[in-house]
Amino acid sequence: MEQPKQIGDRLAAIIEHYGDSVYGAAKKLGHDRPTKLYNFIGHKFKPGYDTLVEILEKYPEVNPGWLLLGKGEMLGTAPVAEVPKSTKKPAGENAHVHYGGLNAPAVITLNMVGEEGIMLVPTPAQAGYQLSRERPQILKEMELELLALPNFSGTSHRAFEVEGASMEPTLWTSDIVIARCVDDWRMVKPRHVYVVVTEDTMMVKRIPRPIQHGDTEVELLSDNGYFSPHFIPRETIWEIWEVRGILTTRVPANKEEAFERVAGLLEIMARESSDLRSRLMELMERINVPAEPMRLR
Repeated sequence: MEQPKQIGDRLAAIIEHYGDSVYGAAKKLGHDRPTKLYNFIGHKFKPGYDTLVEILEKYPEVNPGWLLLGKGEMLGTAPVAEVPKSTKKPAGENAHVHYGGLNAPAVITLNMVGEEGIMLVPTPAQAGYQLSRERPQILKEMELELLALPNFSGTSHRAFEVEGASMEPTLWTSDIVIARCVDDWRMVKPRHVYVVVTEDTMMVKRIPRPIQHGDTEVELLSDNGYFSPHFIPRETIWEIWEVRGILTTRVPANKEEAFERVAGLLEIMARESSDLRSRLMELMERINVPAEPMRLR
């Protein structure tokens, strides 16, 4: 295997080898946020002496010569326990960075100052987004729009366009959901709304319960009563994103105002009905039509 040429690539290889996510590695190193690691892996900055010491202390099996200079093997001669490796490829160039977690997204995107942007995945781009799971370079070539929203920074967020009627009236076609990656599916919140990315589709659904390691199927629920519960094999799920915000052009009406308007209309109709009855009775008297056989209801 070709040796990673830059220290950021070697750091990504360490995280990948140990099956960590960037978030997990940052927490292990004592960082409150993963931004610093993203900057290193994305070649925005190079780690300083203190950070290198932290890495070697937390990953003592790593060969210092390999980490600093790329010489020799990644791991030293000390025995190392078998650790499941991620299926992801090494980190690429520019601003695209791989996560190490098994259930994490394949790529995140950083803006020009090294901060993570919110990538918008519109409906027409969904096929390319899924293909990028195996070929991350495709995601870069798609030139997806990046959003910057308050209260949605510092963690992995992505924006997805809603298509279809299965989540009405909660979500409508062309709504945009802002979602955060769920690394540990056991932390799924019961009946919360999630974006579920599988090998052939992306769905916005409610998940009724946390997903355990032994589960073979995952139940997905719609808010629209015309749609039945949907079961999919757990092994086909690539990513799960917790919906934390909605961008919509549908402004809900004031329910109390609507109720008051309906009540007012009913009152007007009742008055007009009484007035209409009086006028009809008066008209029948003028044309000498007996009122008894003609009952107004």
